Amino acid sequence: MAKKDQKGATGKKQFSFTAVTDILKGISKSVPIQIDNEIREKKYISTGVYLLDASLSTHLLNGGIESGKIFCLAGESGTGKSFIALSIAKQAQQQGYGVIYIDTEYAITLGDLPNYGIDIAEDKFTLVRTNKVEDINIALTQLIDTLKQKKMEGEELQPMLIVLDSVGAMSSNKEKNDLVQGNIKQDMTRAKSLAALFRSITSDLGYCDIPMVVCNHVYLSQDLFPQEILKGGNGLKYHASTIGMMSKAKLKNESEMDEMDLGQSGIIVSFKTAKNRLAKPKKIKFEVSFNTGLNKYSGLDAFCRPEYFSTVGIAQGKMLVDKKTGEMTFQPGGNRWYVNHLDKSVSIKQLFTDEVFNEKVLKALDPILHDYFKYKSIDELEELNKQFEQAVAESEDDGEDSLDAKTLFS
Repeated sequence: MAKKDQKGATGKKQFSFTAVTDILKGISKSVPIQIDNEIREKKYISTGVYLLDASLSTHLLNGGIESGKIFCLAGESGTGKSFIALSIAKQAQQQGYGVIYIDTEYAITLGDLPNYGIDIAEDKFTLVRTNKVEDINIALTQLIDTLKQKKMEGEELQPMLIVLDSVGAMSSNKEKNDLVQGNIKQDMTRAKSLAALFRSITSDLGYCDIPMVVCNHVYLSQDLFPQEILKGGNGLKYHASTIGMMSKAKLKNESEMDEMDLGQSGIIVSFKTAKNRLAKPKKIKFEVSFNTGLNKYSGLDAFCRPEYFSTVGIAQGKMLVDKKTGEMTFQPGGNRWYVNHLDKSVSIKQLFTDEVFNEKVLKALDPILHDYFKYKSIDELEELNKQFEQAVAESEDDGEDSLDAKTLFS
């Protein structure tokens, strides 16, 4: 039986959306546009800190920065931007990525990199040096465009990560030429060139599934209430998928200090996501020791709370034994942490180890952090609205004039 033509609202023959899609598919054979027709599993590169991974992606395990997106680390000098970028590069190599590291500050040498766990073999790492925004723009645009063409021709690209460290140290050809000629002028071209850089590569980074980490400096605005502003204009602000603002405080661990230390053994990093499309913007803290570097478990103690003890098995407190029944119950409080699977208490200095945060504990923490950082879906918001409307209706039926927000959903 012949298939009847579909009729539109006016009764005329309808040109279907499927036909529109077929036209686009035909166009895509001659024009470099991408049509996504399947849901692809997201890929992440770990930062080397579980809590930071969760704050960026909602996933404590197998989370971190998303592939194909731009991730910006911003903060004043000494907040650990380059250190985190190098940690991401290390983790990327462990996941089979090649790394292109663009050093605009001439701050690191190839000989230094193995100290950060970086493999500097030519087939795994390339160090690029230049601080001219125009040169970087041309180099990255041509590189990524070539990779895009290779992928369109059917070649499989080896996973790779690009690190730009940093935007704040980049200059322009105009700025240099003015100085060579003895002219000190405000350079209005740099911000435009940076915006052009990110406009030209952002989409193709996504097509090639190449993640990019960008470090940047900040300055305070001159407003009544000063705010931290990214250097180099708004190009990075608009095109980065995630922006993390970093600040620091002194870490004082007496056991790691001697009489020659300047009053600290490391830094406590405060990381606040100013922009995040994957997870709720939150403020977290983790430590970086001058002696031992990053501890991947740092900050997880914030989620080892008494209300999660039955699930996680770690919290501040102790176990009490009923002398008559022999039943054990957990009593919150105190300064030591009880670790259920070890059946003992430990101090805060003994907490952040593989022995305490074993695979079972991490798996138990994963859904807790996921729920904490994730955005509500439309279905969840609609269900929440239904609960609210039902609570209001019940309140009206009971003759109450107002609702107590604290007990509304209890």
